[in-house]
Amino acid sequence: MNVQFLSAALLAISVFTNITVEAIKKFKDKNGATYSSNILAVVVSMVLTIISSIVYIVYNNVGFSFMVGAQILIMIYLSFLISTLGYDKVMQSIKQIMEKKEV
Repeated sequence: MNVQFLSAALLAISVFTNITVEAIKKFKDKNGATYSSNILAVVVSMVLTIISSIVYIVYNNVGFSFMVGAQILIMIYLSFLISTLGYDKVMQSIKQIMEKKEV
């Protein structure tokens, strides 16, 4: 998976994570259930990332390797961060890390 695809996939997964979490929160609030927003975001992020990764692997006939597994774990973590903190903040951090690597 290249960086451009991962960035686009990260944005899509994060948007769907955010929308799904908000829908679940409204449903739980309506029913008076208690929940932790962050744990809910982690679970939804994990589910959506794993499902989309499986679809990508099957559709593109990609072999599963350590690198693909690491990318999936990173996507889970970053989509959780983006859904809770915001896309701009996470992308700013990634750019700052990449700039320091080049120096």
